Amino acid sequence: MITDKQRDLAKKFMNMHHANKMFILANAWDAGSAYIFKKEGFEALGTTSQGMALSYGYADGQNMLFDDVVYAVESMTRRVDIPVSVDIERGFADNTDKVKANALRLLEAGAVGFNIEDGKQDKTLDELPFFLKKIQALAELKKECNLNFVINARTCTYWHNIGDEEYKLQVALERGKAFKEAGADCVFYPGAVPLESVKILVKEVGAPINILLTPATSDLDALREAGVRRLSIGSGPARSAYNHVIAMAEDLKKGETDKILKHAFVYAEANTYFKK
Repeated sequence: MITDKQRDLAKKFMNMHHANKMFILANAWDAGSAYIFKKEGFEALGTTSQGMALSYGYADGQNMLFDDVVYAVESMTRRVDIPVSVDIERGFADNTDKVKANALRLLEAGAVGFNIEDGKQDKTLDELPFFLKKIQALAELKKECNLNFVINARTCTYWHNIGDEEYKLQVALERGKAFKEAGADCVFYPGAVPLESVKILVKEVGAPINILLTPATSDLDALREAGVRRLSIGSGPARSAYNHVIAMAEDLKKGETDKILKHAFVYAEANTYFKK
């Protein structure tokens, strides 16, 4: 059931994309990480597909159960009162009706936005007409639910390193413009996108542009000046957290306990931090 509160959150999230400034979308993977980002002052959250998959013991790439995605999103929206957008990867379906049905389940779990991508596991891209049908199906769902959620359409042109720089920019422009025409509210270009290409995309696509934080796209002032509206941090925080857990497990196997015992986040401190 779509609530009035959810409509307010959707409106707030949409407005963030049209304000004349860049916002950072923190990417959470469970209710705990969502709570942390909210408590630290972030105004909206996106899920990270890899981080969420890792939290269920799977690799990224639609390997986890969709029921678990729904449960994770529901647990986040129950714990935080800010907009939550969901990375649905390829929609967990290749049939547009099923993509729409999956999105509806996530809306009913409290989501107010979706990230949907055209990249395939073999490092190629969906045929453009097929992917546009997915965007159009989500746009139809907006009207059916009377909920103006944000459709963030992602092309993996740079993520999969499709061709040389000139070709990548050509494909990125073509797809971005087509995504907007099909109903996307924002266009997402993850990967090592050169700053000059970012500027061209911002100028010519005609929709708010989302960039992923990477070593090549880490100058926040330059991205703001270029006109980027949304900066995602992706799976970096989740991978950092799991890297620490792996290191603790490796040390414990050798009988070393410092990483587990010698830190400031003691039992009482943890309870205090997460106390509502």
